[in-house]
Amino acid sequence: MAEDPLALHEPNEPAVGGGGGDEAVIGKEFISGLPNDIAKLCLARVPRAWHWCCRMVSKAWRDEVGSKSFRAKRIELGISEDWPFMVLSGSRHWHKFDPIRGHWLRITDMPADETFFNMDKECFGAGHKLMVVGCHLDADSLRIVPWIWSYNIPTFTWVVAPSMTTSRCLFASATFGDYGYVAGGSEHQGRPVLRTAERYNSITNRWEVLPDMIMERKECSGFIMEGCFCVIGGIDEKDMALTSGEFYDPRIGAWTLVPNQWPGFSQWATEHPAPPLVAVVANQLYALDAFNNHLKKYDKATNLWVSLDMVPHRSPQSSGWGLGFKAVGQELWVIGGRNPHGGPRIDACTIDTATGSISWRVVAFTWGSGFCYNCAVIKVPCQLCDAEDAPMRGD
Repeated sequence: MAEDPLALHEPNEPAVGGGGGDEAVIGKEFISGLPNDIAKLCLARVPRAWHWCCRMVSKAWRDEVGSKSFRAKRIELGISEDWPFMVLSGSRHWHKFDPIRGHWLRITDMPADETFFNMDKECFGAGHKLMVVGCHLDADSLRIVPWIWSYNIPTFTWVVAPSMTTSRCLFASATFGDYGYVAGGSEHQGRPVLRTAERYNSITNRWEVLPDMIMERKECSGFIMEGCFCVIGGIDEKDMALTSGEFYDPRIGAWTLVPNQWPGFSQWATEHPAPPLVAVVANQLYALDAFNNHLKKYDKATNLWVSLDMVPHRSPQSSGWGLGFKAVGQELWVIGGRNPHGGPRIDACTIDTATGSISWRVVAFTWGSGFCYNCAVIKVPCQLCDAEDAPMRGD
């Protein structure tokens, strides 16, 4: 297969080094009125996107941002960035995307068998791990069995992860710190539809059973909002569309039903839409209405959806399949999809909560048809974000 364009290889190891500039600045304040040690802590928290600007403030700031101590302080503070990890049409390889440099990087190839590659998969993040759920051909029994590969981002390695307590596909998932939450779905034969839920602890490498949802649902979607794991939409055992949502509050260990939270944005009589395309920024829920090509916002007070803007250059013919809709930092990213104008690409939307103004920008172009098979956004530690990567050559 030809190499994916504009892609880079992963580094063999994180580059934590930097330029000089570790010497203390004598008699000068980094930030007026603050001791230099406090000022350096403030500077270390500045997002990487603004480091180029910091370097232009003064020689002292330039030297500090390029120093080893600056990198070490950012690592100590546990600073990380949201990076999308995805599989797109035209490639069987997983890629990650550096949102600051605008670089595609191909991650270490997954050591999976052909069965795993060729069957449907789900993915989600947990801590600094990418979890990919699918099926594997057992060599002893020659039976297809559930299988999970886990990619450890800091070490660039794939390992087999423990199986879920209940094997499932077409389930809702969401990342909450070190945990990956899953709920609903169905067994790999499509029946029964499940209401069970559990979460993966990336620190202990174990699955923890949660109380069952109130309703059985598959082809549903999950997200985290106000500290709760929320599941929305989907279909039931009779293949009937569900308009409700429900949320699990880990502080009380119980689910709460939200009737009529998901209108569906499509006509089930003629369409079989993708699972809800939803994302949360600043505790506010948004959706991509692929049927009408609209960006919508959920009003918690009225339990209604409000249309905000048209989504650029997407065709509604896909009914949402092959589209990624993710929160990356404080932006909403629309990934791939049928795009007849200018080739498949990623667009980012920023919403000013104070004024309500909306702005779009083109993040990157993708390859193939732009069909997004799987996508998850994971927090990458700053020592990997800051690493310099070498250009990738052909396979």
